[in-house]
Amino acid sequence: MNDFGTRHHESTETRAKAESVIERVYISVEQLCVGPGDVRKRLKDAVMTLIFLREEDFPDELRSEYNWIISESTKFESRAPRIRGDLEETMLRIRNSTGEKIAQKIFSLYSKLQDIRGFPLLSYRHPED
Repeated sequence: MNDFGTRHHESTETRAKAESVIERVYISVEQLCVGPGDVRKRLKDAVMTLIFLREEDFPDELRSEYNWIISESTKFESRAPRIRGDLEETMLRIRNSTGEKIAQKIFSLYSKLQDIRGFPLLSYRHPED
């Protein structure tokens, strides 16, 4: 049987980090895809799931992707911090195209974690596999 994943190529530490964050990233993708509300509300909920993770929780090669998601999702400082946070303020002010980029990054993060875990998504498998 072919092992389509990269599990055998990754260090134990990298695989352990992927396992430790996969559930939250999965929930984030699920909220983004099937959660209630319009796309910005779903995106806010998806990022809210991720925001409590730390950069060091992720495998080294995915840290910059995680940081990008968080920084792009909170780039606008709240004008009314007692009423809403930077994430909510940003979701109110971003364009659809920016929201799409953030959503794509969340999905990319999920698929790369799955690859590390040894369960790559079909479209992300290498042609020679």
